[in-house]
Amino acid sequence: MNRFAQLAILLLSTATTTDALAPSTRTVAGRRNFFGVVASSVAGAAAVAIGTPDEANAAPLKVGPASPFTGDYDDPNHPGCLRQVKVVGAPLKGDGTRSPYPYVEVVGYDGKEGAKVCSDSDRPTRDDLWRVSGRIKSNTEATIDFSAKGGPTNLAATWDGSGIVFPDGNKWTKSQLPTNSRRPKDMSTLKS
Repeated sequence: MNRFAQLAILLLSTATTTDALAPSTRTVAGRRNFFGVVASSVAGAAAVAIGTPDEANAAPLKVGPASPFTGDYDDPNHPGCLRQVKVVGAPLKGDGTRSPYPYVEVVGYDGKEGAKVCSDSDRPTRDDLWRVSGRIKSNTEATIDFSAKGGPTNLAATWDGSGIVFPDGNKWTKSQLPTNSRRPKDMSTLKS
């Protein structure tokens, strides 16, 4: 709905739902009430017309499986090694609000003792995995903090329709099939 329509609806609903326009024997009070309604309607319309941020009109950012970033990837710099990306909603802050920007979590493995190639027989343990995180800026852009791995703190990551492209030209291609053989064998979370 455009802003003119919002303004018209606001003015009409305010004017028709109050007794400000009804004839009154107290004309001074009636005029004051009428002008009070008109002034508050104009102020409210100005707030709607001017104060609506562009973010409110933007498409919601996708999380979970709906996000194009979520999935398993093939990294040409580490063939056969684990690259898993998940997009989750931003955590709740102390004041009860959330950031409008979801988090991106990346889990990976670079091979045993610096080897840059992984095989099905070389599955990592949980302790071998590295984790980095960042923020989703749009449904096609994110920033990831690779400082835990000695990299940059705000590395741009762009979804190009088939994978994630980084500024150095490296592209992680999204795997169409699950890459379970790249994960640690013991992925159970409960021991009983």
